[in-house]
Amino acid sequence: MPTYRVTVEYDGTKFAGWQVQPKGRTVQGVLTTVLREVTGNETLTLRAAGRTDAGVHALAQEASFRVARPLEESRLLPLLAKALPPDLAVLDLERVPDSFHPRHDAVRRSYRYQIARRRSAFGKRFTWWVPGRLDPEAMQVAATRFVGRHDFAGFARREATRGRTIVVVEECRVADLDELVLVRVVASHFLWGQVRRMVGALVAVGRGEAEPADVGRWLAGETAPPEPAAPAAGLFMEAVHYPGDKLDLPPLVPVGVPWPLHHRLVTRGKPPHSARAAEGVRRGRPRRRTRGSGSSSGQ
Repeated sequence: MPTYRVTVEYDGTKFAGWQVQPKGRTVQGVLTTVLREVTGNETLTLRAAGRTDAGVHALAQEASFRVARPLEESRLLPLLAKALPPDLAVLDLERVPDSFHPRHDAVRRSYRYQIARRRSAFGKRFTWWVPGRLDPEAMQVAATRFVGRHDFAGFARREATRGRTIVVVEECRVADLDELVLVRVVASHFLWGQVRRMVGALVAVGRGEAEPADVGRWLAGETAPPEPAAPAAGLFMEAVHYPGDKLDLPPLVPVGVPWPLHHRLVTRGKPPHSARAAEGVRRGRPRRRTRGSGSSSGQ
């Protein structure tokens, strides 16, 4: 039976995760229904590279399905574009060897996380707002200590520790974009809940509640990583790579939120957010707003 690899993008806000559930709208459920309709294959089933949780997004989730007869790919993509809901899109579709398995054949995966340093009217769906002090430089020092082959059992949900918990992290990077702080993690695979626990721990370091040196103790199981885990809204499955794929990653720039706002504020004679926040910390009191200050809507 012909096998197809499909690259999927979705806003996970209104989905109860990837995997089909008895109740709740899921990415797998919606996409399977539409694929069955447009292909005429009522027994079509989808397999994915990973099962994202409720509220988690994907820039490029990979999945596969089999059909009874070869498909006209150029005809199928426009049909899917018309039939799918606005928060779900198929980016690419290609025939692959029948032995292809989106999860077992993947050689590396990449996630990104978006942290907001100011409250935004547009940020709730795609960021975690962390008010107050946050030190991205300390977070980056801590992030480098995650790189390598480590046991991440302490960063996984308990149910995930029944299997293998050794993960090879190729990259853990923190990008300071002033009002936003982005975290990218690239690894061989991920445990359930691992990235969100890692980001939560990095934020604890950025707030001064933990030190970069604590990462080694967390990985060794000497102490538990700090709570809470980062919420689902800021997490994106970024890419999945297979043998023969180009190992390119998309630019590490914000997704789904206006940026950079501080450029507009600077033109009005205001310093960027990080400088204003630092001034408030130095004075020991929050920055006071005055009427007509010209700050953005949604504050």
